[in-house]
Amino acid sequence: MTEYFENNPVNPNEIPDLLKSLDQWVIWKAFNKKSDGRFAKIPICPKTGYKINHLDRSKHMSFECALGAYQAGCSDGIGISLTGEPFKTPTSEKLLYLIGLDLDKVAGCPERKSAASSICKSVNSYAEITPSGTGLRIFALSEQLLGNGQSAFGEMYASGRFLTVTGHGTLRPVRVATTELEEIQKAWWPHQDKVQNSDRLQINPKPVFPDTPKNRATLFMWLNNISADCVYERYRDVVWAILSTDWQDAEQIAHEWCMSAPERFDPVNFGKVVQSYNADHSKPITVRSLAYWSNRVMSDE
Repeated sequence: MTEYFENNPVNPNEIPDLLKSLDQWVIWKAFNKKSDGRFAKIPICPKTGYKINHLDRSKHMSFECALGAYQAGCSDGIGISLTGEPFKTPTSEKLLYLIGLDLDKVAGCPERKSAASSICKSVNSYAEITPSGTGLRIFALSEQLLGNGQSAFGEMYASGRFLTVTGHGTLRPVRVATTELEEIQKAWWPHQDKVQNSDRLQINPKPVFPDTPKNRATLFMWLNNISADCVYERYRDVVWAILSTDWQDAEQIAHEWCMSAPERFDPVNFGKVVQSYNADHSKPITVRSLAYWSNRVMSDE
């Protein structure tokens, strides 16, 4: 069976400049092709052809390098690793997040096609056909960190995934669509509001990590073992884990930990990370994550 991407090469001319400007590109190979058209898209190293961790920043490359490797026959396609890190665009002073939406098996299903068309019109941002030829991918910007992964209606990501880019769409800007994306998130994950409302009904819940001298000493020991000069996802999650203590000076503790790597500290970004912390998240980062990361560092030494 001939795959769509094999007969329809990447079209760089239709890929928006904003995506091209990002230095978080990877290349991928198709593996484990199945009779129903599905296949695994594995990010690889252009030099060795071996699988890579797309979350490793040292493996990222510019659009030009990724496209060059693809055109040289090193891969089956190119893609962007979603880091969850906010950035500024030439037309906005606000920090924005790149959000990716996946709508699978749209082709051949009138109901899915209609739903996908409605979402595309609502978000009104760059959209393209996926490498399978049956799905739709949308890239948009958001002032909020959105996306909970998979749902019954589609997928939405801001971090932890790499998304293929084909250029098989009509060239249009990647626009800010915070409100529209928030509405999609509410529709795709309606249980979140119920969980949050239920949590709000609890009166003075017992803290999971109370502010005691012993716990303070333990927290500072954990933080001492975790370098602030780390990948953005770990940096963000450590700040969130500290904030999860709900201690009165939690933000100050997080600030001091970040300042242990002063050369990379960005006060604006730090403020954004603090503001994006959601204590009511269905899968929250907790202070116990600090213990796990600290123990991993100690075991590696």
